[in-house]
Amino acid sequence: MSKPVALPFIPVARSRIADHGIRGLSMRTVAQGAGSSVGSLNHHIGDKAALIGRLIEEERKERRDLLDRWRKRTAQLALADPQVLASVIAAYLEEAAVARREASVTICEFLVEAIVDPHGFPTLPGLLDDEDHFWAVLLERDHGHSADALGRAIAAYCRDELPFFIAAPGHTDFRLLRTATIQRLAEGMVGQASGLSRGFAALVSACGEGNAAVQFPFDLPEGSKRVEVAGYAANVMMQMGAAGITHRQVASEGGIPHTSVAHYFPTREDLMHAAIGSLILRTRHEVRGTSLDDTDGSYGLTLIRATHSVALAATRDPALVVFALDMRRRRAENVHGDVSKTIGGSEGLDRAAAQTATMILIGSGLAAMARGGAGGDKVIRPKDLMHLRAACLIGSNSLAARGARPER
Repeated sequence: MSKPVALPFIPVARSRIADHGIRGLSMRTVAQGAGSSVGSLNHHIGDKAALIGRLIEEERKERRDLLDRWRKRTAQLALADPQVLASVIAAYLEEAAVARREASVTICEFLVEAIVDPHGFPTLPGLLDDEDHFWAVLLERDHGHSADALGRAIAAYCRDELPFFIAAPGHTDFRLLRTATIQRLAEGMVGQASGLSRGFAALVSACGEGNAAVQFPFDLPEGSKRVEVAGYAANVMMQMGAAGITHRQVASEGGIPHTSVAHYFPTREDLMHAAIGSLILRTRHEVRGTSLDDTDGSYGLTLIRATHSVALAATRDPALVVFALDMRRRRAENVHGDVSKTIGGSEGLDRAAAQTATMILIGSGLAAMARGGAGGDKVIRPKDLMHLRAACLIGSNSLAARGARPER
């Protein structure tokens, strides 16, 4: 049984991760930040693995308190009404991104790292289960048998959305884009696009640079040695996250001299931007070959993990926000047709619903990878979203028949 913590090691560790990423976390810096010694930290908590375990344990405790607060907040709300549910989802994300920022960054960092090393985060699956449980409990009164499926879909969507929200909480165009997808999420992706989602293409364009590429700090001409080295940097980011990018690591990845890397990208910041530029190009051209049913460690999801790394890096470096949002706004761009046909059937899905569905699949897939490629019936697949749409359609018809407000 763990020992009680007498010093503020947990908040200091969270702050350290929020400011420097998980690779900036060390026993020495946490002990110093708490005004203590490494010996005292070892006594109260243990080694670094135990510290990470304690951070997850504390977050699970806080999630239980969070659930109690949200149950009280929503006790008199009609969560069967999509407009009400959308407002609740948006408020939940805002609380996570702003009021609970350091805790949220910590868990986002753990998710990204666990995808590479699931055994290093053995208690994280329990926290992922808590995320699903949170929404299932809130929805059970108004959504009945579909509460679990819709709750898991909302949790998965939030899992993909959160790091971008943390990186750009005040970005107006992104806020509008996010509102449109949350609207379609709350509607169960049924019916025709309305309100903000009707102008979804314009929202996507406004959130970046239209159909043009985000301006990179330097050219990445196709077929050049510069692009090749940037690709090695992107590989490192996909494998190790943004914090793993160094000139030596990139040189090792490409089997090239350290001086060659430094020649094209002299500083680590240059190298970081090169990796991001290469990843943006990959998200535009290579994800289209990924199967929607491949949610247990595919190349596409590994690439998506790298976009989370970029978003988390952007939480610490505002210059990277534009790159993170370019990746976020392109969710479903390359797989829209497949998503629309597979999940939407003959009528298809509108663009906002297709992006929402893709983000649900991404969030579920990332969780499956963090579980070591496992997940079983916890993994959301396209057929599950088809069934969810059918259940939400029945629910929306029933709500309309009762005059747009459920009986209390």
